[in-house]
Amino acid sequence: MKRIFTYKLTTLVLVMVAIASVAARAQENEEITNFDDVFAEETLANESAPSSAPEKNSNITVLDEMGVEGEGINDAAPVDRKTKAESVKVMDASELQGSSATIADATNRSSGVKIRQSGGMGSESKINIRGMEGKNVKVLVDGVPVDNGNGNFSVNDIPIDKIDRIEIYKSYVPERFATDGMGGVINIVTHDLPKSSITGSYSFGSFNTHKASLDAKYVWVTDSAKNRAISTGISAYYNYSDNDYEFTTPYMDTVVTRDHDRYYSYNVLPFVSFEKYFFDKATLGVIYNAMDKEIQSNSHRIEEANAYAQSYGVNLSLEKANLFVKGLSMGLSFSYAYGKEVVVDTSHTYYYGWGKDNARESKAAFGEISLGGASHIERENQTAVAPWNFDYAFTKNHILTWSGLYRYESQDPTDKRAVNGHKLNNAGFPGHSHSVVSGLSLENNFWNERIQNVVGLKGYYYVIEAEDDGENRIQQLTDDYADNKDFGYSENLRVKLIDQLSFIDQLAVKGGYQHSLRFPTREEIFGDGLYVVCAPNLKPEKSDNFTAGAELDLRQIPLLLKLHLEFNWFYMLMDDRIYWNNYVSIPRPYYNSVGTKTTGFEIDAAVDVNEYILLTYNLTRQDAESREADMAFGIAKGLTVPNIPTFYMNFGAEFHIGDLLFRDDFFKIYWLANYTDEYYYSWKVSKKQDRTIPSSFSQDLGVEYSILANTLSWNFEVRNFMDVRVYDKYGESKPGRAFATKIKFTL
Repeated sequence: MKRIFTYKLTTLVLVMVAIASVAARAQENEEITNFDDVFAEETLANESAPSSAPEKNSNITVLDEMGVEGEGINDAAPVDRKTKAESVKVMDASELQGSSATIADATNRSSGVKIRQSGGMGSESKINIRGMEGKNVKVLVDGVPVDNGNGNFSVNDIPIDKIDRIEIYKSYVPERFATDGMGGVINIVTHDLPKSSITGSYSFGSFNTHKASLDAKYVWVTDSAKNRAISTGISAYYNYSDNDYEFTTPYMDTVVTRDHDRYYSYNVLPFVSFEKYFFDKATLGVIYNAMDKEIQSNSHRIEEANAYAQSYGVNLSLEKANLFVKGLSMGLSFSYAYGKEVVVDTSHTYYYGWGKDNARESKAAFGEISLGGASHIERENQTAVAPWNFDYAFTKNHILTWSGLYRYESQDPTDKRAVNGHKLNNAGFPGHSHSVVSGLSLENNFWNERIQNVVGLKGYYYVIEAEDDGENRIQQLTDDYADNKDFGYSENLRVKLIDQLSFIDQLAVKGGYQHSLRFPTREEIFGDGLYVVCAPNLKPEKSDNFTAGAELDLRQIPLLLKLHLEFNWFYMLMDDRIYWNNYVSIPRPYYNSVGTKTTGFEIDAAVDVNEYILLTYNLTRQDAESREADMAFGIAKGLTVPNIPTFYMNFGAEFHIGDLLFRDDFFKIYWLANYTDEYYYSWKVSKKQDRTIPSSFSQDLGVEYSILANTLSWNFEVRNFMDVRVYDKYGESKPGRAFATKIKFTL
């Protein structure tokens, strides 16, 4: 039997390598790319133009098909086994649970990652990983994609207390994560509460910001001999902020207050779980969440526009180890969610600036977000997701994984103004989509895990349909159906050259390659019926990503307890980038445009000076430029891509001590800092061009104290304590000095 397994294993490796080799030769003349609509975001530069699509202004955050408690939802989703051959950084969230940091705050401290936010709480964040961002960076919770299709990071509402770890995959999307994308993955892994416990937290901060969370679980042991039990519990959170901080934008030199940016959201998730009733665990969870947000412009006053949303969902997940044969593990899940999103912008007054004296009024609705762009759009969305994951361990060192995800989405938009007699319908086309992404990966460990190899193959298939409902729109559908299928593949190898020799704990080198892609979205293919024209022949964006690196761990060296050093180099060739020109007011389609080339490196260092002092540092240097010319839009070959930082560093210092005043107490004081060099607002044509986003150096200070082995903890943090002006996202300034304090308990 063992020989049969070995034969099958060898055959599988040879077949997968052969497929990858043939595909690589077939693509050798097709240098592969993307940078999605990062270049198209300069709508800000043309505020007077009408709004293109309502979704571009809504910033709605609805966490529909996902939960926030490991017991309640998506348990069956594949999670990382911390495979060291892959290009991944794993952040232990337990170190952050006492603080008031958000997921974006934590992720932004990693090398190679830059997160751009367009406001305070409730604003969406666009993730940049190694120079690639937007729709090419996928956000997952417990291995299941939760992004909203526009490339924005929309899970900052989830309290850090509910998270076990954050996995950051850079320029690599593992096959076990059944999703498209090329820039990387941020996988948020939720924690499982200890048996029969309650944990909660409350924090208060600047700008009238409040956050509260509660998790409770109770376990009934029904058969101790068979370890059978029934668990039930609830997970909930609430967030609120006025977001009334002072800021400046690229359009003015004066400082104003965001006085129309209030936001709140809440989430409730009850669940019940059955353990050791044939399945190791069977969990049923239901979820309800809602949000309400005032919409704020960064160029002029807004007083009425707002957005709100709510959603309901249900999830069933099943887990079983040693299914039929020893070593075969299964995870299955199904979730369904119904949501409703509303954007209302029907003001009869439009302000040209921040003062109330420079305004235009009319009996007809102008809209405030953009002049002439009044809208009242309601969207009903339905989503069904079915992920699966099967692991078969031939031995503990050889594991075959088959993962996949089926996803159905439907959208039914309604223009309430058109229903009430307005001539034009500004809502997008109704429609639905089906997609299946499936990945097969093989992990092999040799020589006591000193050599690790992971090879993978992924298949993609999707169908998107739109409906011409006969409504009066400026643009009509030229096609109502689009489908596509493709393959991706990867290879990652890690070799440990030295293992526990003298003061060298380990010295390892690794390298990887992946061919990946990102499918167009519904709006990119079919348009919005208003300013975006149908483009049924739009091709997927593609990329060939190469990485190489080395890591060194030293111990008990003079003056230092531990030292970790890591270096990573990356090179990405991207092609068929999807682009939309929003400088013009006439309708335009999305189209495949110039490719880009990105090169760069990262340096990470962590030093345990002694048992009390920890120092951390990382540096990122990246250069992204156009590989071809698209003179129709003024893009020449070799131009630096706009609005992407090219050089930044993160610093950290921490002093901690236990048993300071009482037994099992813990005290920590820390300093965190970030430096970002200046970068270009638009395509870099000359070193003399003066429109740049200025460099910045911000610093945070924090103190934390816990007692009774972290049963009760308190944290106080001052962010940007030097109150320097920090710019982000095309030069929009971020909040200045702010404080937050938090209390957390566990019973």
